[in-house]
Amino acid sequence: MNMETPIEYFYGDTLRWSFGFENPNKAAVLFVCAIPLLWGLWQMAWQIKNGWLRLPALLISAGAILGAWYCLIMTFSRGGLVATICALGYVIGLQVWNQRKGRRWSTSPPFWLSILLLGVMAGIIAWTGMAQRSGEAFGSDASVGNRFELWGSALQMAVDNPQGFGTGKSGDQYMQWYQPIDRSEGYRTLVNSYLTFMVEQGWLWFGLCMTVFVIFWTWTNPPAGSPFRVALRASILGFLVAGVFSTTMEDYRLWILPAVCTAVLLGVSVWKKALFSRKKLVLAGLPLLMACGTIGITGAIKSANDRLRREFGIMDGFRTVTAVGSKSPTARVFGCVVDEAVLGDQYAKLLRELALKADVKLILDDHAKQAERMLYIGKAVHSWRDYPSKHLYLLAPEKMEEGEVAALLAERESVHIMLSEIDEDGRVDFWEEMTEGEQAARFHKITLTGVGNRVDWAWDQVIQAVQKIDHH
Repeated sequence: MNMETPIEYFYGDTLRWSFGFENPNKAAVLFVCAIPLLWGLWQMAWQIKNGWLRLPALLISAGAILGAWYCLIMTFSRGGLVATICALGYVIGLQVWNQRKGRRWSTSPPFWLSILLLGVMAGIIAWTGMAQRSGEAFGSDASVGNRFELWGSALQMAVDNPQGFGTGKSGDQYMQWYQPIDRSEGYRTLVNSYLTFMVEQGWLWFGLCMTVFVIFWTWTNPPAGSPFRVALRASILGFLVAGVFSTTMEDYRLWILPAVCTAVLLGVSVWKKALFSRKKLVLAGLPLLMACGTIGITGAIKSANDRLRREFGIMDGFRTVTAVGSKSPTARVFGCVVDEAVLGDQYAKLLRELALKADVKLILDDHAKQAERMLYIGKAVHSWRDYPSKHLYLLAPEKMEEGEVAALLAERESVHIMLSEIDEDGRVDFWEEMTEGEQAARFHKITLTGVGNRVDWAWDQVIQAVQKIDHH
């Protein structure tokens, strides 16, 4: 029986704890959500009047906080650490704010013991090496730099295609159509829950979800002196912040604790007959509008500065790029039918490079029927009858029946053909034979040196050949 071996993640020589999740960053979210709730219990334990009950409650809650904190740190998730700091900052900040008019909290035992607890938590960060890992984010850590590069392109993707690419398509579409041509990192998502959702589902669904959240957040805003509800909101806040640094929200298991907190907050708000404040709604909605505006403006600027123009439509059942080309007004238009066996699975990077360097526009697959020039790659040569183009270009074409070749030549005055030097499956010999004798004058043949069927290894030669094609 074949069983997939789970991937193990390390920080240096230290194994990052993943608790059964495929990625430690997802495991960290469990503790991000739990720590604010445990801190709320710590605060509530101080309100127990019976000293014999208060002391064990304080010890148990403090021990639970430190245990959860240690587990969080051992995931070595910097995003999880930032999310927890934001959540705890929300809890502690509201506590200080709500007690500013009462007795001096800074002189009370809860204050100093809370400071001690935070000091121990900071010590755990330094002792485990998490502080060093976090400091690397401001240095030469590629995982951080790659995220910013990826997120910048995601903003452009959201603006270029506001209807969305479809569920599960964001990482592949980024690598194909937006990732720098000289980069090869693999991505399944955009390493950000919000950008992934926006790019895959579109602005409409993203806006609706954010509006619902703003309404919920405004309506469930607790009054002063409600540490229980503050802790619930802090748990949700930690979950939301964690989603900024990784695509954690795709795992339904991580929604369980925030969903429970949400249900409890809604139930309490209904029971307490909480009033809805339109003023607070506006104040809460302003950051969302500013964020959306920033995304739109930044994405539009990146799109305007991009040397390529992309067109979008439905292909293979989902929305994707259907044409890519140079923005030059002199760019020649080619229809293009791709064969990944010839170009590799990252074929769109090659097409983008071809469009830029050869000053062409490439229209893909079924959308290419109106192009006057057709570029067929590999097995795509068999579909030549489906496209009424005037000029035909073949790149490493498969073998065909001789009668099909005769029919092709009967409908075309000439054919440009680019053949590999190394014959891996007989296609080169076949086309060499077809381009000899009386038919030789009908073919314009180019040999790609040093490669077999995978012509992506000789792509510069392909670009040079397309550059030499005259403007018909």
